[in-house]
Amino acid sequence: MLASSADVTRADTLAQFRRLFSARVVIFDFDGVLVDSERFHYLSYNAVFQKYGHTIDETQYYKYWTSLGLGPKGEVERHGLAIDPDAIRREKRPIFSEYCRNGTIKFFPEARELVDLLWSAKKTLAIASGTMRSDIEAVLECEGLRDRFASLVGSDTAALKPDPESFLHVLRDVGAKPDEAVIIEDAEKGVGAALAAKIPVVVVRTPETRAIEFNGADLIVDSHAELVELARRAGWSSAY
Repeated sequence: MLASSADVTRADTLAQFRRLFSARVVIFDFDGVLVDSERFHYLSYNAVFQKYGHTIDETQYYKYWTSLGLGPKGEVERHGLAIDPDAIRREKRPIFSEYCRNGTIKFFPEARELVDLLWSAKKTLAIASGTMRSDIEAVLECEGLRDRFASLVGSDTAALKPDPESFLHVLRDVGAKPDEAVIIEDAEKGVGAALAAKIPVVVVRTPETRAIEFNGADLIVDSHAELVELARRAGWSSAY
């Protein structure tokens, strides 16, 4: 009996997953990949912009800020605002940091399971993010997962994506070469940074990024749940 095209696709996807995750180092983006935080970035920035008489369109936020990484400077330029983007960023930080410290921002359940699966498989785990390292650490402490990650690189540690420095910083931290690592991302800026760093990259789509092609990604999955399913089908199991 001939295999269906869907079965062939599933087999090819699993084979690619196994190949990519034979790497000994797995580097996660943070926001939107590990934690459900993007809306809280939006709320924090919007609260500051509203003080200056401007409201950020939430749909545009996920396109221009989350995926493309244009940030407050891009918002100011698109709308011709007479506001200092650096001042916006400074005022936003303590608002977002409180969400991190008080337990509001949590791991996606599937992301927590994936971390456990990778940890059980003896992978070296790291985070490279545009969020400040102290905020990343606060969330990890709240979630009881700080000990899982050998390297944390935040916006106060390295240049923002699509600059590849955050990924290269992780490699230096853990003593790895680009072909010994794989990256899990959810944004175009992250894929661009991965390509520049010459590290394979897996993209997890979110509801906000369904229409994005993510050219250059080595593997694209439609959800966190699909990524966990692939890990299970690859034979991984969690001891936690």
